[in-house]
Amino acid sequence: MKRVDGSSSKYLYGRLSMLTPRVTLRLVRGLVLALTMALAGCGKVSLQWSEQVRLRDGQVVVVQRTAQGKTYSELGGPGGWRYPVEMSVSIAKALGNIKTPPVWRDTYVPVLLDYDASSGSWSMLASFYYCETWYALGRPIPPYIEYQSIHGASWERVPLEQRFIDRETNLLTGPDTDGEPDLVTIADKDFRQRSAARQYQRILRKWGREEDNFCDLK
Repeated sequence: MKRVDGSSSKYLYGRLSMLTPRVTLRLVRGLVLALTMALAGCGKVSLQWSEQVRLRDGQVVVVQRTAQGKTYSELGGPGGWRYPVEMSVSIAKALGNIKTPPVWRDTYVPVLLDYDASSGSWSMLASFYYCETWYALGRPIPPYIEYQSIHGASWERVPLEQRFIDRETNLLTGPDTDGEPDLVTIADKDFRQRSAARQYQRILRKWGREEDNFCDLK
């Protein structure tokens, strides 16, 4: 390794001292960012698991879940989701003679699944992890998207029904990027959802305070 002598050190110091404070700050920030990217890894993740879901009428169904996307690992911290690509929900077993819907699959986060016997319709409510997604959808308030499947037909996006406002969610919204057990029970899910953000615990009428929001409105 080549040794840097005193004259070389003085030369480097002199060159750095000629930089303006703003340029020096940018240089330091660039070096820190490069180091962080080198030490913090990211990779693809593909998960699948089964999950118990209690519907509004008390019936419990088992659904098959998948989640695909990318993860990141923080320096000295746990891993987490980064840019989920796709999530899916499919009902593993029908309730009696009820027609089950096809697989629900989209880039959003499913939060609530329900069935209405009077209309023979399944409903799926979804939200999102990132404000950019909310912006792209036109900043809907409440911050949810509803899909509906009638008598087993294809899922179609419909206006959010008021009957879902203030309902507790019943789907796991934060799957572990390290993997899930073969079956996520209702008890395990209820415990984990306590630490989730409010919009994933309950269908909110307003996203945050009336004059504010979880995303920057500016």
